[in-house]
Amino acid sequence: MLETEPIKAYAYELGFDTVRITTAEEFAEARQIIQERIGRGLMDGMSWFTAERAEVSSRPKALLPEAQSIIALGMVYLTEQPDDGEPQDLPRGRISRYAWGDDYHDTIKPKLQQFAGWLREYARAEMGEQLETRLFVDTGRMVDRAVAQRAGLGWYGKNTNILTRGWGSWLFLAEIVTNLSLRPDTPIKANCGSCEICLHACPTAALPNPYELDSTRCISYLTIELRGSIPLELRPLMGNLIFGCDICQEVCPVNKVAEKRLGLRTETGKTQFIALEGIGKNSKEPAHSFRPHPELRPRSGVGSSPELIPLLSLTEEQFRERFRRSPIKRTKRRGLLRNVCVALGNIGDPRAIPALIGALHDQEPLVRGHAAWALGRLGGEEAIHALQSALASEEEAEVQQEIRCALASTTTSPVGEA
Repeated sequence: MLETEPIKAYAYELGFDTVRITTAEEFAEARQIIQERIGRGLMDGMSWFTAERAEVSSRPKALLPEAQSIIALGMVYLTEQPDDGEPQDLPRGRISRYAWGDDYHDTIKPKLQQFAGWLREYARAEMGEQLETRLFVDTGRMVDRAVAQRAGLGWYGKNTNILTRGWGSWLFLAEIVTNLSLRPDTPIKANCGSCEICLHACPTAALPNPYELDSTRCISYLTIELRGSIPLELRPLMGNLIFGCDICQEVCPVNKVAEKRLGLRTETGKTQFIALEGIGKNSKEPAHSFRPHPELRPRSGVGSSPELIPLLSLTEEQFRERFRRSPIKRTKRRGLLRNVCVALGNIGDPRAIPALIGALHDQEPLVRGHAAWALGRLGGEEAIHALQSALASEEEAEVQQEIRCALASTTTSPVGEA
C-alpha cells in the first residue's frame, strides 16, 4: 500500500487547501436519498439528474472498474468583497462568492491533471504499479459531497452543503478515483447540532427540512440552471440576486467562524490572512497560512455587486467577452438579463425604467417577459404606456401574458410614490 503523506503533501503544493482519502466502496445511502428526492420532484428542471445517473454516480467502480480509492480535495474560494470605489447608490445586483473570479472548473481541472501525472510517476517508482484514474470537478458523475463526508473532509450541513473545520463550506470539491490501494481517512464526528438558522433564512423556503433541498425553489437553481421563466410567485423573494445565492452559507455559524479566523481587517483596511489554528490536530495535515487563490479573486468587469442598468444593454458579443472566463457564462445572455430584470423589479428604482423599456424590445422573449414584470412592479405612467405599446406589437403568447399580468398589477404611481 502506497504511503499517503507524500500524496497529500503534493496536493498542498498544487494549491489545494485540504485533502482526504476514502475507499471506492459504493455510496448506497447517497443513492437512496437522491433517488427518493428525484421521485418527489425536488430536482425537477434538472433533466440530466436522473435515477440512472444517481445509480452510476454512487458506484465508483461503475466509473472506473478497477477503482480502489478516492482522493477527496478541497480548494477554498473565500475572498473579501472588493471595494471597487464606484458609487453605491445605483441599482446593483449580487453574485454568489464562488463566481467572483475565474471559472473554478478551468482553475481546478489542470491541477487535477497535473496531480494525476505526478501520481502516475509516484506509483510506478514506489511500487511499480500502473495508475488508472478518473478526475471529477463538479461536472462529472460523482456524488462529491458523499465522498467528502466519508473521507473526513467535512460533514453534511443542514443546508446540504459540506461544512469543514477551518474553512466552513467556502470551498470547491474535486475527486480523483484511482486503482491504487490507499489507506483511508476516517469521517469526522461533527454535525450542526440543533442549529437551523439556514433553514429559516432561505427567502424562498428551499430548505423545507434539515438536509433537504428543494432545487425548484433554490435561488441558485432559478438564476443559473433554470432556462425558462422564473415562477411569478418566487420573483419577489429573490431580491437583487442575479447569479447564485449565498444566504444559507452567510448565516451559518460555522462559516462565520471561518471568516473570522481567515480574515482580519487591519486599521489600513487591508486584509491579513492568518494561519489556521488546530488544522493539524489529530491528523497529519499541516497547519498553513491561507492566501486567496489568484484565479478565484474578484475579476475586473464581474465583481460581487455589478451595476445592473448597464447590463441590460449588453449585446451577445459583449456578454461573451465580459464573462468568457467567468462561471456566469453558464446563464447565457438571456438568462443573465432575465435575472437582472427581476432584480431591478425588486429594487424598485425608477431610474431603471428607460433601460427596462428598452429590454421590452430585446431579441429574446425571455428577457422581454421579465422586463414587463419589472415594469409592472415599478409602475408609473411611463411604464404603463410602454407596456401597452409593447402589447400591441408583441407576437409571443408567453410574453403577451407577462405584459397583461404586469398591467393588471401596476399603478399609475411609480414605486415609492403610491
